[in-house]
Amino acid sequence: MIMLFLEENMARNIYVIGDIHGDYGIFDAKFGDRLLSSSSPKEDILFVAGDAGFINSYENEKSKSQRIEHLNSLPFIIIVVLGNHENYDIIESFNVVELFKGKCYKEEGVDVYYAQNGQIFDIEGTKIFTFNGGLSIDKEKRLEYEKEYGIKFWWPQEIKTEDFPIAFHNYFTHQVDFIITHDVPKDVYFKLISFIPGRFKSQTCPLQDFLQRIYSIPKFKHWYAGHYHPSYPVTLDKITVLPIGYVEKIK
Repeated sequence: MIMLFLEENMARNIYVIGDIHGDYGIFDAKFGDRLLSSSSPKEDILFVAGDAGFINSYENEKSKSQRIEHLNSLPFIIIVVLGNHENYDIIESFNVVELFKGKCYKEEGVDVYYAQNGQIFDIEGTKIFTFNGGLSIDKEKRLEYEKEYGIKFWWPQEIKTEDFPIAFHNYFTHQVDFIITHDVPKDVYFKLISFIPGRFKSQTCPLQDFLQRIYSIPKFKHWYAGHYHPSYPVTLDKITVLPIGYVEKIK
């Protein structure tokens, strides 16, 4: 594992953004006036609350080069909390590095870090617990696409139950200021469905049960999630579910 040492004593802003689904136009709309040259320093942190969609199965060399150039122009160090629509096979093949005391997968040459499950990032004393994944309610359709096009559209790593114990231990034994996940605890899910399309109803999963265990120990100040694509930010019991591309400042 590679350990990265970034400049200390830097007043960093910390932001979180909802799902992106590979739409880089979201970044242009939000941060177009702040795009950087390759020599500019990156001080602030942007967490993605799942379904970044930066890595797909059909990328060619030209689109990869454009993706890397675009991501590296952004004025942030990007930490992705993985959702359910991510190419886990490719992401998990990247080198493992340590960033702000959290373990991440990192693609060479790109200023993007993909959090491993159950990490606690310590950014100038602000501690952020993360956990990946969510249930793909469109799994069957995605498997049909795989048969039709011969490339992967669904990954079983979207819910990694084997990571629940160590993640719970990390949370239970550390101070935590904020939580960022893709999905939400089960109790919050049942409250949330009145704000989202009916297609999400009765689609619970083991990950929501695990997040409920985390939620039952309210050590955190606030929790941010994505996944459900509300038309406006929905806050329920200290948990804010972010719309696609919606940005909120944490610190």
